[in-house]
Amino acid sequence: MVNVRKLIGEQRELYRSLKSIYCPILEENVFFTSEGFYHLIYESNHIPRNVSEQILKLSFLQYVPDAIKNCSNLSETRKRKRKINRKYRKVLYYQLVYEFEKGRKVRVVLERIGNGKVKFKSVMPHNRRSKTKSPEGANLL
Repeated sequence: MVNVRKLIGEQRELYRSLKSIYCPILEENVFFTSEGFYHLIYESNHIPRNVSEQILKLSFLQYVPDAIKNCSNLSETRKRKRKINRKYRKVLYYQLVYEFEKGRKVRVVLERIGNGKVKFKSVMPHNRRSKTKSPEGANLL
C-alpha cells in the first residue's frame, strides 16, 4: 500500500525543484507554480481528488520535464473563458503527449491566462481509446 502523505511530500520536493523548463514547441518557458501542484491534489472546485487519482497524477509527475523538453507536437489546444477575480479572462490550454516508454504515453496540460506566462496545469496517462484513466499508470509506484 502506498503512503499517500509520503508520496505527496516526495513529489512536492520534485515539483519545487522545477522552476521553469523551456518548451521548444511553444518557444517559451513553462513555469511551475503552486497552482499546478495544488491541481494534482485537488479538483478545480477545491474538493480533494480521490486517493487513487492523486497517486496516479503524482506518479506521472516525474515524466513532465522530459515531456515539455522533448515533445515534438501539440496534441490539442483549447480556448476557454474562465472567471478569475470576478472577471472573465481568455484561457488557452495546451496538451502535449509524450511517449516515455514504448507504448506508454503521458499527457501534460499547460495553461496560459490572457497574455501571461505558460504554466504547468496537470499530468495524466494518455489513453488513445478513451479519455479515462489508464489502469497501467497505477503500476508505476
